[in-house]
Amino acid sequence: MTPSLRLRLTLWYTFALVLVLCLGGADVLWVQGRLGVRRVDRELESTLATIANVIRAELDEKATPAAAAEEARATVAVPGRAVAIIDASSGTVLAATWSGLTLPPDLQRQARASASSVDTPSGAWRLHIRPEAFNGTPMTLILASPLEDVRREQREVQQAMMIGIPIALLIAVAGGYWLATIGLRPITDMALQASALAPTGREHLAGHDRADEIGLLARAFNGLLGRLRAALGTQRQFMADASHELRTPVSIIRTAADVALTKDRRTPEEYRETLAIIKSESERLSRLVADMLVLARADAGGYTLRPVDLYLDEIVADCQRAAAVLAAQRGVTVTCARCPEIAFRGDEDLLRQLVVNVLTNAVQHTPAGGVVTIDVTQTGGDVSIRIVDSGSGIPVEERERIFDRFVQLDAARRGVGTGLGLPIARWIAEAHRGSLILEDSGPEGSRFCVRLPVAAGAPA
Repeated sequence: MTPSLRLRLTLWYTFALVLVLCLGGADVLWVQGRLGVRRVDRELESTLATIANVIRAELDEKATPAAAAEEARATVAVPGRAVAIIDASSGTVLAATWSGLTLPPDLQRQARASASSVDTPSGAWRLHIRPEAFNGTPMTLILASPLEDVRREQREVQQAMMIGIPIALLIAVAGGYWLATIGLRPITDMALQASALAPTGREHLAGHDRADEIGLLARAFNGLLGRLRAALGTQRQFMADASHELRTPVSIIRTAADVALTKDRRTPEEYRETLAIIKSESERLSRLVADMLVLARADAGGYTLRPVDLYLDEIVADCQRAAAVLAAQRGVTVTCARCPEIAFRGDEDLLRQLVVNVLTNAVQHTPAGGVVTIDVTQTGGDVSIRIVDSGSGIPVEERERIFDRFVQLDAARRGVGTGLGLPIARWIAEAHRGSLILEDSGPEGSRFCVRLPVAAGAPA
């Protein structure tokens, strides 16, 4: 079972706190020991200076080196502290109070100044050795102080830490758990509120007006919820429109078949007429299903483009010839004003469908005797394909809606197209990092513009 976020935050906080307390305690013990040793060093240095001054004063008064050394030892005698004054030339101990300190002979004869901590059978000592010369008499001054007081202070601090750290840790863990609970409570409330939100409703997650991270999370969630609701709305609308569009040809096919079967005998002409109706509606149904499949795959991101090197002018010329067949039946002329040679890389089948869909839309909305003109230009890294018809134009409020699915503004042509040509054409243009827009429309006709970037190379 995965622990809760509150518990994991508390555990991580506890681990970090234990690490900090351990490192901090070790640092305190180290610093405390260093400070204690420095205090002892200052005391020993001051005492050595006093010994040197006493010996120098005694020798100035014509005392013997041994007498001067004994006077200095007696002057600085402190219980528990070791003092030794040694003749450096002969190694003879002139005066000494060892207080239990045992030094190896090599340290007693050391000729250089030093300060060190030594471990002896009687315990740890801080040892200072200083060579001095008094009126031509070389002497070695040895002064040592036990470190038992410093060690005892360290043990007391360590015992205090052993008691205080667990108590502080328990208090900190409880406080950390409480803080984690308080800090995560808004997220818990948001989760409960989010679980109660309906995907199809209009409610939003509270807290989006906050300026902290909780507000950022709420705004991100509300944005995601809005996109989800928009997607669900589009899907519901698509399903409703698709059902409506599919129902019409299916109903006509079924009605034609029922009428043909109501009588036992019918003439061949009647059967041929019925079959022609069924064939026409089946073709319309096939086009509708194919277009819906293309859009569904595009929405799901499952339509993979197959880019190849091609020439756009050849595709436009082929589409012009294909559209001219449909246009001739309606008495419409399709011409090409300019069509220079343009190298391009893209999906050839989709680009043909793009141009054919826009041309077909223009032909269907151009009255008999009208003209549809194709104009291809290249400006910089963009290719523009403009298709101009001589229809009645599109109202301003409907100019963007024509790119919605299943939208057919002319009710008289609802049985001719599927209402998916322009949406598919716009998707193909955008799949090639381009665009499809209605540049202008009025009583004299409409002008659509397909813009495709040549410099983009492979499509998105």
